[in-house]
Parts: sequence; structure tokens; C-alpha cells
Amino acid sequence: MLKDELKMLAAMAAGFSDMIDQSKGLSIAYLTAQETNMMMECQRIKKVWTDLLFSQAKDHVLRRYIAFQQQVILEMADSLYELIRSAKDNGLAEDDMLLKLPLLLQRRLLDLRDFQVQYFHSFFDQNGKIPAAATPSIRKKMAEVAEELSAGLENIEIDPGLKVCVMDYLGAIINTNSYTPLSYRAAEYLMSFAEALQGTVSFEGSADHTQSVVEALFYMNFNHNNFCLWYQDDISKKKSNLRADDQLPMLLKQLLLLKSLPVMTTAAFDPGVPAVHIQMEHWLNEFIRQEHLKINGGEHEIPGKLELKLTVAQMALLVRLLYEEGVFTMKNITAILKFFSTHFMSKKQERISYGSMNKLYYSGDQFTGYAVRELLLKMVAKVNEMFFPK
Repeated sequence: MLKDELKMLAAMAAGFSDMIDQSKGLSIAYLTAQETNMMMECQRIKKVWTDLLFSQAKDHVLRRYIAFQQQVILEMADSLYELIRSAKDNGLAEDDMLLKLPLLLQRRLLDLRDFQVQYFHSFFDQNGKIPAAATPSIRKKMAEVAEELSAGLENIEIDPGLKVCVMDYLGAIINTNSYTPLSYRAAEYLMSFAEALQGTVSFEGSADHTQSVVEALFYMNFNHNNFCLWYQDDISKKKSNLRADDQLPMLLKQLLLLKSLPVMTTAAFDPGVPAVHIQMEHWLNEFIRQEHLKINGGEHEIPGKLELKLTVAQMALLVRLLYEEGVFTMKNITAILKFFSTHFMSKKQERISYGSMNKLYYSGDQFTGYAVRELLLKMVAKVNEMFFPK
């Protein structure tokens, strides 16, 4: 049975707060002994973890175990970070003897974290938070990478709208406070993103590299809403620039190209929304269907929209509740949101864009939740009155 290997380090950390509060004097011999104990314990932990790689433990067991140890390291490291920060705020210097052991243990814990990342990457919880003590240096590295990539993009010829999409993403990383919490997934995604685009931005000359950048963004599953909207707008513009007879063949060709683009589905800008190729393929299929109907005379009038006495945010939240309860037989949330934005209008907006619905679907606020809850409670009361009278 797998066990918590960090108990000894946790017990050691538990005594640091009292030690600092009471300003206990620490002898050189005591400090040396504790440093040795930490070093030996960390070496033992690494050996236990390494032995697990060659054990008979199932992958799902290892994944659960490593994620647990990852969380323990995070909690201990963040607790030490706050303890050290508080002690410094109260006047202790960085080199004060009372902070020597907390700082050393913090470094040891971050070293164990690095060991996990290096050797247990496939079992690691990528959605986990990076310890606060390590976040500033990682964010600094991310900002440097983003700045380098931004500078490279300035020197190549690509569609201005596409450049804005990428620059906005990189700019947000550059301008984020270095102490803002960060997940392993977000940090790793940027590094892979930069690597995928670096080959393109390193080209010199006046050639248009828009297609190369688009292919790189699809490969990186850059399912950023701004990129999806740019892609849709770009195809719509290409269509409008062609003769009527050439428009449908162009759309079919674009669909074929889209299906042929490789996409790294193990990565995503936002893992909470469908992959970029899935969203765009559905949109393009619908675009082509509408074009077929237009050519065949299937639609002569634009159908009217049904007005709802709801805001767009309330509508999006209701759709989310219905979707998560399995009310829709269709599993493609992009198609569902597209349907609602096409066939309904809110009490404040006659035209609802898919982009707005998609954004509000994932980012409703408490005020919206309150309004929807009140509506649902009224519905429940009405059902009780109709079918379950007292």
C-alpha cells in the first residue's frame, strides 16, 4: 500500500512557527543536524519514488499517489512561504538564523517538486497549482519567452487580425503580476506554444506567413475565443470576395484543409472548452449547409427569432444547466450555443453572437446565478401548485 512519504518533513515544518514566535536560539550543531536530516530524508523520498517506477503498481495507482504527494508538497511549500513572508514583514532578515531551516526546507520541497515534474510527468496533475515560492521565477521566464515571441511576430508578415489574437495572448502573460497563481498546464502550454511558433517567426523576408501561423495555432489547440472568431471572419471574407459559383467549392476546400490539420489534443489554451478543430469544423459544416440551402432555394426568408425575457448571461446559464443535466441529446455544446444565438434574442439584445454566448456560458456571475435561481424556484412552485397541491 502506498503511503505519505512526507510525514517527517511535515512534522519538522510544524515546529517552525513556534520556533520563530519564541525566538528560540539555535546552535550551529542543531542547525547542521537538521540540515543533514532534511537532505537524507529527501534522498530517501526520491529513492522511494524512483523505485515505484519499476514496481508492479498500476498506472492509475501511481497517478493518484503522485497527485497526492504533489498536493502535500504544494500545501507545505505554500505554508512555509507565508510563514517566511510574515516573519520578514515583522522584521526578520533573510539571513536570520531563525529563517535558515524554513528557507532550507522550502528549497528542498521545491527540489522534490522539480524531481516529480522531471520523472513523473505522465502521472502529474497538470491542473495543479505551482507553489507560490516558485511562481515568480516561472512567470518571469514565461514573460521573457512571450516577449521574445512577440518581437519575432512584429518582424514577419501575417494577417493583422491574426497578429492581434496572438499578441493579446502573449501580452496578457507579459503583463500578469509575477505573484499571480499559476497552474502547471498554463506554464507548460506557453512553452510549447512558443516552440511551435518559433520556427515560423524566425523566417526572414516579405512572404506572408499567415497560413504557417494558423497551422501552428491549430496544432497547439489554441481554442482562444478571439482566434476562433478571427478564423470564422477570415473564411467569410474569402467567400465574399469570390463569384457566387466559386463560393461553395471554396468552403468545401476549406473544410478539407481543416480536417487535414494536425491538432495536439493533449494540450489546449482552455481545456474547459472543445478543441479548436471541433469548434471550427462544426461551424464550417453549418456554414456549408446554409450555402447549400441558399443555392437550392430551401430558404427564401430568414426565420424570425423568439424573444426571451432573459439577459444573454441568464440564457447562457440556463443552457449550461440543461446541458450538464443531460437534457440535450446532442453532446456538441458549440452546436447548442450556436442554435440558441441564431434562433433566440434576449430582452436587451436582438442579435446574440455565438462568441458572447460561449464566453458567458463559462463565466456567469453570482448576480446572474441569483436571477436564474429565482426563476427556477418559481417554476418549481408552479409545478407543485399544478400537480402536488397541499
